[in-house]
Amino acid sequence: MARHGKKTSRPWPMIIKFAVVLGLLGLLSLALEHWGERYMSRVTEFVADQGELAPLVFIAVNALLTLFLVPQVLFTVAAGALFGWKFGAAYASAGMTIGATMAFLLARYGVRERLRARFAGHPVYRRMLSLSRVHPLHLISLSRIIPVLPFPATSYLLGITEVRCLPYALLSWLAMLPETIFLASGGHLLTSGVRGHVSAGAAVALGVAGVAVAFTVHRMKKTFLKDEEIAREKSEGDGEGKENPPTP
Repeated sequence: MARHGKKTSRPWPMIIKFAVVLGLLGLLSLALEHWGERYMSRVTEFVADQGELAPLVFIAVNALLTLFLVPQVLFTVAAGALFGWKFGAAYASAGMTIGATMAFLLARYGVRERLRARFAGHPVYRRMLSLSRVHPLHLISLSRIIPVLPFPATSYLLGITEVRCLPYALLSWLAMLPETIFLASGGHLLTSGVRGHVSAGAAVALGVAGVAVAFTVHRMKKTFLKDEEIAREKSEGDGEGKENPPTP
């Protein structure tokens, strides 16, 4: 227990990583706008011209890309750039939740045995399976807020644990919201700044979501260490019980 007690949670590396991603995308947006014949403005105008179909197409494509293990960070930033930070976060969140649920169901009812055989000895999966038996709700939240594996891969692995589908879908959506708002706000702020129309609302949302991500990661890492210790002690207790059966 003491070994785990020495660990400290550090939420800021995740924020720094997001800031670097947003910075690189900002430079790309600036280059495309000023040296690419107003490319960013044209893309935004094209999406707006699609009317009611644009959000549906985006959500569907986002969900399908999740099934094919495509990272979601850039897609979420793009949602903010194309739809604004409010609608961008909503559409990205809907697409990721639908895609994650589809991956979960496919893993549980379609390729369950194949995935179990493939990851049976993987330390991350074994830890997830152990935690799912003790604190399944904590596992869902932790896997979204502090991802050890990419988001799509985690969705498949959670499908072959003891986690139930409905709590999985609801908690996945809820746990991803701060990060989704943060990235979508960043995407909107970058592109609006490049075009000379800085959004105060997006700037405020970016700051608030960033603080929420940092605070949530800090709290959930503490929870993770506690749950991991409980799961390990339970596993060791079960093992001792099997090795030393009670005498009649």
